[in-house]
Amino acid sequence: MASRFMLKSIRNLTKIQILIPNLNKKVQINQILNLNNKFATRAFSTSCIRNSNVMKDLSNFLNEEIKQEQEAQKEQKGSLSVTGFNTKTDGPNVTLSKKHNDEEITIKFNVNGSLDNAEAGVDQPVENKNQGTELKSRPTFSIEVKRGDQTLAFGCSFLPAEEADKEAAEDFQIDEFAIHNGEWNENVYTADCSVLDENLYDLLLNLLDERGVGEKFANELALFSTTYEHQQYINLLEKLQKFAK
Repeated sequence: MASRFMLKSIRNLTKIQILIPNLNKKVQINQILNLNNKFATRAFSTSCIRNSNVMKDLSNFLNEEIKQEQEAQKEQKGSLSVTGFNTKTDGPNVTLSKKHNDEEITIKFNVNGSLDNAEAGVDQPVENKNQGTELKSRPTFSIEVKRGDQTLAFGCSFLPAEEADKEAAEDFQIDEFAIHNGEWNENVYTADCSVLDENLYDLLLNLLDERGVGEKFANELALFSTTYEHQQYINLLEKLQKFAK
C-alpha cells in the first residue's frame, strides 16, 4: 500500500491532461482571430502530441504501479470476512448482516475516503519521514438492530489511533443513536452521544457487545475494510489503464 504515495506522479501527469482542453480552446480562439496566421495549425498539432504523450506515459506508469499494488496485496493479513456476519458488497459499499435471537443486525459502511495514516499524529525520526507508511481503512459505519417493526440505529466511528503500532487493537465509539419504526426518515430524532449520560452510553456499548459488535469486531472490520479498499483501488487503476490505452 505504501506505493500508493506514487500517485503524486499520476496527479502531475493528469494535471497536464486537465490543461489540454483549455489549450485547445485557446487555439480555436486564435484561429478565429488570426485566420491568416499559419502558426495556428502548428499550435493545434502540438496540443495533440502532448495529449498522446500523456496517455502513453500514464499507461506505462500504471503497468508498474499495478504490479506493485498487487504484490502489496499478497502481503496483507486481512481477509474479506467478519466472524459471524454474512457479507454483501456493491462497489465501495459493504453490508454485513446476521441474526441474533429474534433480531436482525445490519451493519453498513463505505470505503470511499476511509483511509488514514497508521502513523498520523506520531513524531517520527527524520530518516523515516520520507518513507511510505501503512494506510488503514477505518470507515464510519451504521448499525441497525431490528426487532419487529422497530429499529435501534447507531452511527459509529473508529477511535483515533494513539500510537504508530499497526498491531494495536482497534476500537470504536457510538456517535449517535435513534429508534424508529419502518424506514428511517428526516422526522426521526437522533441523540448526540457526546453529551449522553456516561452510564447510558456504557449500557449501549454493552448491548452491542452482546450481539458480537465489540473490540474483536472492530479489529476484523478494520482488516476487512483495508483489504477491500485496496482491492477497489487496484480495480480503479486497472480501469484507468484501459482508459489510457
